[in-house]
Amino acid sequence: MHVHYDHRAFTIGGERQLIVSGAIHYPRSTPAMWPKLMKESVAAGLNTIETYLFWNLHEPRRGVYDFTGRLDVIRFCQIAQEHGLNVILRIGPYICAEINYGGFPAWLRDIPGIRMRTWNEPFMREMSRWVTYVTDLLRPLFAPNGGPIIAAQIENEYGLLGGIYGEEGERYKQWSADLGRSLGIGVPWIMCYGGAAGALETINGFYGHQQLDRHWSEHPDQPAIWTEDWPGWYDTWGTPHHRRSTRDVAYAVARFFAAGGTGINHYMWHGGTNFGREAMYLQTTSYDYDAPLDEFGLPTTKSRALTRLHQVLHKYADVILQNERPIPFEIGPGHVAFDYGPLNFLCNDDPTDAAELTWEGERYTLPPQSVTIFADGQFLLNTAELAAAEEIHREMLPADADLRDWAWRAEPLPVDRPSGLVLDRPVEQLSLTRDETDYCWYTTRFTVPGGEATLTLEGVGDYVYIYADGVPATATPAPLPEVRGALDGEGFTQTFRLTLTPGEHELSLLCCAVGLIKGDWQIGMANMAEERKGFWGRALLNDEPLTGPWELRPGLMGERHALYRPLGFGGAPSGDRAVGISPTAPSITRAADPAPPAGAIPAPPAGAIPAPPAGAIPVSQAMSLPWVPGAAAAGQPLRWWKATFDRPTGDAPLALDLGSMNKGLAWVNGRCIGRYWLIPGTGETEPWVKPPVEDDWVGQPTQRYYHVPADWLKPEGNLLVLFEEAGGDPTAIRLCGWVEA
Repeated sequence: MHVHYDHRAFTIGGERQLIVSGAIHYPRSTPAMWPKLMKESVAAGLNTIETYLFWNLHEPRRGVYDFTGRLDVIRFCQIAQEHGLNVILRIGPYICAEINYGGFPAWLRDIPGIRMRTWNEPFMREMSRWVTYVTDLLRPLFAPNGGPIIAAQIENEYGLLGGIYGEEGERYKQWSADLGRSLGIGVPWIMCYGGAAGALETINGFYGHQQLDRHWSEHPDQPAIWTEDWPGWYDTWGTPHHRRSTRDVAYAVARFFAAGGTGINHYMWHGGTNFGREAMYLQTTSYDYDAPLDEFGLPTTKSRALTRLHQVLHKYADVILQNERPIPFEIGPGHVAFDYGPLNFLCNDDPTDAAELTWEGERYTLPPQSVTIFADGQFLLNTAELAAAEEIHREMLPADADLRDWAWRAEPLPVDRPSGLVLDRPVEQLSLTRDETDYCWYTTRFTVPGGEATLTLEGVGDYVYIYADGVPATATPAPLPEVRGALDGEGFTQTFRLTLTPGEHELSLLCCAVGLIKGDWQIGMANMAEERKGFWGRALLNDEPLTGPWELRPGLMGERHALYRPLGFGGAPSGDRAVGISPTAPSITRAADPAPPAGAIPAPPAGAIPAPPAGAIPVSQAMSLPWVPGAAAAGQPLRWWKATFDRPTGDAPLALDLGSMNKGLAWVNGRCIGRYWLIPGTGETEPWVKPPVEDDWVGQPTQRYYHVPADWLKPEGNLLVLFEEAGGDPTAIRLCGWVEA
């Protein structure tokens, strides 16, 4: 099928088509959820599904690929096609997406001389290799070959870099567009918010209509496609939950089509879950995004309201598509009309005041910030009134499943572990861990006269627990800012107060990464290759440097011995993906990591955390101490916890209520459901998103409930494992389900 575009719309098979799309990211849901998500999307009036392609998840080690389980993008696209949906595939490979490292694999950072997203041979070589590999793999899925993919994206939101790479950045951006065109996939290439010749530039934002004049001024031959209509916003640890009203979203969508837009993608339509350690720096495990389909895939008031609007747009799609962009007709201050002949849009852009006006001899009241749609003189809908229709309310209630057989084990302190790597000065932890763990211990000894002391760490990230002589003393003040500034600035300096007795002391820092950045702006516009974790700078005690040496121990012993695996579970899923290869997926290419190029950061030394091999030390022998029955260690830091439970009856989506815990990681049946952190949402939301984004649950945990996919459960004997960093009461954890109120 031939796919192209003209100045008004996408053309499919030679006919203009209105695009009503929604973003669903395949790794943020499970294969068992995909058919229902597609069914709900079709019922809501979508004709297209958009997804990013996640390089970091598909190639976690260079030359080793995985397209199984949640990563089976081929099956995901096939299911979309089976439901009559087209697909927009945003290849990137930079995707932002609040995903770890913006979609780049962590190993990319360690290639000598690399600088991301600019005219840089090492980066462009790797990008070209991946994009070529994956487009060849997915070639049968492009529309000319009978597949559902009608457009592909190269690069992403380059405009956010603000021109910091100058001419080299512009050369790289054009090279990216040229790379895409050279692959001959037979569908249009798009570039979102920052385009280059040969690609259709699309827009993003909260209000797409505000960008239309600029878009057509720069691209008179291109249609207006809004690839990121934000119906909500993401959450970061320590800030309140974010919401955007249904009323505002419906207004923005209708206003865009009224002003001449012909394609929209709700980002996100279904946000889903950041399983494992896949979230970016500070991003919560939930990626609910206040989306029309919630984190669990359930329809919301927002989806019901948008369904009615989508139905009207589809019914009159031919009218919209066959007319040129109408000239706005001023009907009052802040009030405009758009006339498509039989179809009319009356728009009140004033956010606070209603408008009284006459249209075609009739008197109307337009609510604030709303769009009223007429056809052949008959009223169809007003966007402000959609939100009140079919409101959906749900609450999380305990499920009929008890967590039982609690037991615990202590994670060893550095003194109880094998010797680590001894250095004169600390090095940042990614050079040791390759981002295969969040954790790294840094230990040194010093002598003081005693009393109150101020410890300053210059060059440290993200969250740090301070241990003095094996006893927890203090931790990083929270919340942390999402944008920290320059790596040598205040955002990467932390100060602690200690009380010490006279004499020699052992200082241990447990540095905890909370995800890698998604873009240069999070580290003061330094290149993403400069991303760092752990401790790499100076330690000052009362302004005097601690001279070292330092002993570094990457990872946790419990991770090394895979305490999260069920007994006898050899060949555990990687992270949380299903075991085995999907029958519809391509075979996994298993290749040894290539030898590092000359000058590369060396392989992790002895003591660094490796991926647990098949046949790892049995859990019963993993560490010197056995599991201790009961919950006597509740409230103590550095504890592994396990319990068993049976699958609840019914089909309500399930979640763990972790309100009694503090911070750590959780696994169910060997699959990591994500990081948890019960930090209260007291931090400041970035001001540029307010309004239309509103704060909710202020002072409550940013995230309390953690998705447990039903298809990860057995009827009986499911295993829950948690690593708790700071201390909590696991006996108060409950398995819950969403119930309509």
